[in-house]
Amino acid sequence: MDARDIKNLEAYKGAKCIGVFDDIPYFIDASGCAFSRETVLRYNPFRSMDILDIFDVLDERDLPPDIKAAYDKAVHERDTQDAEYVETLHSMGFKTLTEERKEKAARSRTA
Repeated sequence: MDARDIKNLEAYKGAKCIGVFDDIPYFIDASGCAFSRETVLRYNPFRSMDILDIFDVLDERDLPPDIKAAYDKAVHERDTQDAEYVETLHSMGFKTLTEERKEKAARSRTA
């Protein structure tokens, strides 16, 4: 999968590539779906081209350190720089994952 294919996939699936590791692209959701804020998607060429069927859904807690670092950076960028994404979540009454993490950290410091 080359860079053009990744960009086409991002546009079609509402995902954002966080990097390519061992020749496999990884993505986060960038569509504004409140239930996919933590989702990590790994491209799987052996699956169908139906909606999201081309991805394996992973738990961010199980990622290797290099992919986890790229995930954390991409989530922070999405949640702080993608105004449309943030507005979509806020319009549905949800906070970004970064906002929730900051609030949780602040509560932990005051507890």
